[in-house]
Amino acid sequence: MSPAASLRARLLGLVAGLVACDGDPAPPGYGTHVDDWRDEVIYQVVVDRFANGDPTNDEQNGIGPVPGDLARHQGGDWAGLRERLDYVQALGATTLWISPVVENVDRAGAEDGYHGYWASDFTQPNPRFGSLEELQALVGDAHARGMKVIVDVVVNHAGRVFDYDLDGDGVADPNEAEPLYQPVAYEAPLLWTHRPSLFDDRGVSFRLEASDFRRRGVGVSGEGRIYGDFPTGLRDLRTDDERILAALVSTYAWWVERTDVDGFRLDAVPHVEESFWPEFGARLRARLAASGKHRFFLFGETFDGSLAAQARTTDDAGDLDSFLDFPLKLRLVDGVILDGNAAASAREVLEGRSAFRPFEQPGGIGLDPWSARVTFADNHDTWRLRGDLDSFPAARLALLVALTVDGIPCVYYGTEQELRGQGGGGSREPLWETGYRRDTPTWQWITHLLALRRELAALSDGDLTVRFASEEDGFSDAPDAGLLAYERRDGEGRALVVLNAHALKRSQATVPTGFTRGTSLRDRLGGGGTLRVDESGAVDVDLGPREALLLTE
Repeated sequence: MSPAASLRARLLGLVAGLVACDGDPAPPGYGTHVDDWRDEVIYQVVVDRFANGDPTNDEQNGIGPVPGDLARHQGGDWAGLRERLDYVQALGATTLWISPVVENVDRAGAEDGYHGYWASDFTQPNPRFGSLEELQALVGDAHARGMKVIVDVVVNHAGRVFDYDLDGDGVADPNEAEPLYQPVAYEAPLLWTHRPSLFDDRGVSFRLEASDFRRRGVGVSGEGRIYGDFPTGLRDLRTDDERILAALVSTYAWWVERTDVDGFRLDAVPHVEESFWPEFGARLRARLAASGKHRFFLFGETFDGSLAAQARTTDDAGDLDSFLDFPLKLRLVDGVILDGNAAASAREVLEGRSAFRPFEQPGGIGLDPWSARVTFADNHDTWRLRGDLDSFPAARLALLVALTVDGIPCVYYGTEQELRGQGGGGSREPLWETGYRRDTPTWQWITHLLALRRELAALSDGDLTVRFASEEDGFSDAPDAGLLAYERRDGEGRALVVLNAHALKRSQATVPTGFTRGTSLRDRLGGGGTLRVDESGAVDVDLGPREALLLTE
């Protein structure tokens, strides 16, 4: 962003912030609730699937839950989540990441908008989840417990709010929902099913018109990914238009100012032109700062294993603070632990700091993008760990990595209950069917790791150094096949994580460390063993298939 553009963004944000003061009052306690995001542990919730606290809001517009059909509504809401905050906190999580909060298209073909990504009105709360007051109460209760709240946000598109009347007959035919992408707008009339609204900079809502959408049909690659509708007919907004950009900032700032949430996860980042993000980020931060909200976390979703792809939207002033760490998920959790690739193949995603500019966003969270990346082992867009490979030892290693590398860890709801979904709605099961147990092996494993994270500063904010990464894959008989070791260091505190990703054999290696020679190290993962650092500063490790150590003095 140029200096002039940056100044303009700040002034616009300040003016918008002053105007916002004339609207509805902010909730009690509104302000900044986070000191250091690295101290947080995120728990991701698909609201419709977590807990049903208010059955009276289950049916809307004649459409209710269809139990057992995971493509349909199931009935979860904010009241249910509010009743279960003790469950989330008992696991060790400190921050909730919840589904988009705006009103949604109820149904489109074989799927419902249960997930929240199909906005029908950006200015209204989703009545299936509850009222604005209920959302405020959820956030207020979380804050009273010392917890934070992140909301999932969509700026790229609305839901399927119209069909293209290509033949002009006034009827929505099957081929008019998702016409093929073309480089210019379709000039056909639109058959509206919903009329979405946004807020302007005065906090006044206005309805979107045909000219506020690109109307080019469905695009999946090349320029179509940015300028086309998202598959399933999600209508692409003209995010390169100043009117829409300013309204998106005003609208989402309005939600923060009315609810006191602490951050946004930005959906479908590569589907929006890169020039949008510096403007959106700078203006939103300026407005929130003017209303007393600082260190507001903006992280984005780029479903890509490339570090360069992640860096593109954190490089410029005003950009996102950080990103969902798909490189770690795809190349280490999936590639090494689940698929058996050599540990060395994932070294880059553990040592990738150099791919990112080492700067903090002006007015951002006070961390560089690498330190603030959100690490995870599974989420709503992937197979669940136990669905990918029904093996607790494999899931155990995947969670060990996600919760002990540098970054901000995230646990997907239901992972602790060992759910086994295999993608799509199948990975978004109703949690109430588990009984919210607190005695599964995975629950106990997660709580143990998060207790260690709270105890050991090196695991929350320490630097990471890869100490050993075998060149041999999980199908090799080489002595060190499958071994990976990395060390976290904060001041004088250190923690050495060593794991054997091989599914079938024991592996051995001499692993260099930063510990003083002669130091006795103890395993903190429950094995109870000790190792002594030799004269060269190394330790000899010998691990069975999918075993691990976390060593400290």
